[in-house]
Order: sequence, then C-alpha cells, then structure tokens
Amino acid sequence: MNHSTRARAYERVARLTGAHLDLPAFLDEASALLATALADDAACWHTMDPATLIETGFHLEHMPKAPDAEVAALAYLPDDFNSFVALARADRHSGVLSTATGGDLERSLRYRELLRPNSVSGELRASCVVDGTCWGNFAFFRETPADFTEDEQDFAHDLAAVLGGGFRGAVVRGRSCGAGAGLWPGLLLFDADRRVESATGPARHWLGELGFRGAPGDEPLPYALLMVAEHARGAATDASVRGAGRVGRLGRAARLTGVRRRTGQDRRHPAVRHGPVRHVTAVRRVRPHPRERELIGLVLQGCGTGEIATRLFISPHTVQGHLKSIFAKTGVRSRRELVTRVFTPGRPEA
Repeated sequence: MNHSTRARAYERVARLTGAHLDLPAFLDEASALLATALADDAACWHTMDPATLIETGFHLEHMPKAPDAEVAALAYLPDDFNSFVALARADRHSGVLSTATGGDLERSLRYRELLRPNSVSGELRASCVVDGTCWGNFAFFRETPADFTEDEQDFAHDLAAVLGGGFRGAVVRGRSCGAGAGLWPGLLLFDADRRVESATGPARHWLGELGFRGAPGDEPLPYALLMVAEHARGAATDASVRGAGRVGRLGRAARLTGVRRRTGQDRRHPAVRHGPVRHVTAVRRVRPHPRERELIGLVLQGCGTGEIATRLFISPHTVQGHLKSIFAKTGVRSRRELVTRVFTPGRPEA
C-alpha cells in the first residue's frame, strides 16, 4: 500500500475526531476513510469501559451475525492471543493473529471456534488508547488465504490514539444528554445456559434505557450485559461496567454493577444488577459552579482552548483561568489527569 494513501487516511480520521459525531456516525465515517488504506472483508468495532476494560457495545460490518453470549465467551477470552485488554496495556496496541501465534493459527481457540468456520485467516486487532486510557477497539478480518502485514499492524497502532480520541468524544457526548430516572437498580438472574431465569420490574426499565425492546429470556440481551455476565462467570470476583448509553447527565450513566455468585447448588449463575449511579469523583465532591461544569464537559469531549472559548463566548485567557481553578479544586495538574479522574475513579493518573 502506498504510504501517502495511509498518510491521507490518517489525517482525515484525525480531522473526523473533531466533527462531534455520535458514535455510529463516527464509526461509519472512519470505516469509509480506512477502506482503501486498511482494507478488510469484515470488521467489528467495540466501545470499552475505560475503568474496567470490558466491552460495552459493538458496531458490525459485513459480519455473519451479531455477537451473543457464546461468541462473547470465545472472542474475548483474556488468555487467548491478542486479547483487547492485553493490547490496551501493551506498548504496542495492535496485533496480527498469525504473528502472535508464530504462524500456527490453530493455537488460538478464537481461530478454531470462530474464525476458521467462517473462512477467516487474517485478523488484525487494535485497542484504541488515548492519554493512557482505552475507550474502544476494533478487529478487521480477511478471508482465506489473505492476511495482514507487519506494516499494516504498525499503521493500526498509529491509528489507535486518534481513534481513541474519537471514541472518547462520542461516548462522553452520549452520556451527557438524556434524562435520568429515579428508579431502583434492576436485577437479572442467569441460568447455567446463559438464559435469563428471572428479572425484576426495574430491570425491564433499564433494559429499555439500553435499547432493548424484547422480553428477557426470549431475545439476546444488550451486549454490555452479556459481556459483564460473561466476565463474572469466568472470574473469581465481581465484575462491573459502565455502559455508553444515554442515561443521565454527564457523571451519571447506566452502570452494570455487582455481578455476584449466586449462593446455592450452582455457583456458576451470575446475577446482574444494573441501574444509574453517580460517579464518585473529585469533580462532584468540589461542586464546581455552572460555568466550570460546562467547561469540564467540553474538556471531556476533547475540545481545545480555542473551541471552548468560542462555544462558551469567553476569551482563551478566561478558559485558562477556569482550568487553573478546576485543577486546584480537583487536585490534578492537567486535562489528561482530569479526564482520568472522572472516568477511571480510583486509578492513579499516569
């Protein structure tokens, strides 16, 4: 591939992150821009909770079917090659499956159970990390006998931070709009076959907030719920995740929490409690005044000083003054630390 083609695609994707698109539109546009620079036969994009590194949603292109609990159990195994969590934590955020397996794809359970049955031999994965935090990931696939090259893997790594900024902006904007509801958290109990065994009344409301319109037990649940249940099923501890849905104001979002082992005969049955919670962050504890709250929201969306000044009708100097006040109140030293404090509470700033 001509390097100038990739350079142009990179620049266009970088500009796209400042277009303030919602997530589906951002991913559609990014895919179109990358079609010639990083061609694929199918692709899958995911949002990720930056605090727990659990996938919360997906966007498919030319995939045979939407991922269900069984696919989730195979595709996101933490100990398989090029897991998204491992790529997010590594120095290099992209990986080609054939390279990771030393050319022996059969070593990967994901390849044996998912890719090979669908005539896929080439898989390129990347975790989209920006400012040390992962907001999403993608997997590109090529049908047999095509594969991805080392050069393409490097290009995917270069794109990771740019795409991470786009994921972050879209997710923050999604969380910033919509009205919260004053309901109790809901509870879903799964059986050993990953079916919903029981559901409380509030659970049905929160399923609706996540876009689910069916009946629990009869149709596939929202992807984030499947993922958190799957993580709890295979882990020795509770799992939690904050979804990217439009539930509550900035700082109050749908959170899938408290996945606990059911007491009784079968301890493999996870229970999922979900509903709204407030972020326990320094930003809330210090109670910033309204103009500072507006400014914090724009910082979290990735806006620069000039854009913040334009949107709030104030001077860049005033923006810097507000930022200094916010930093002093929250005990951070930079915008990067502020974003980390809000979205990954309890994690030390890198």
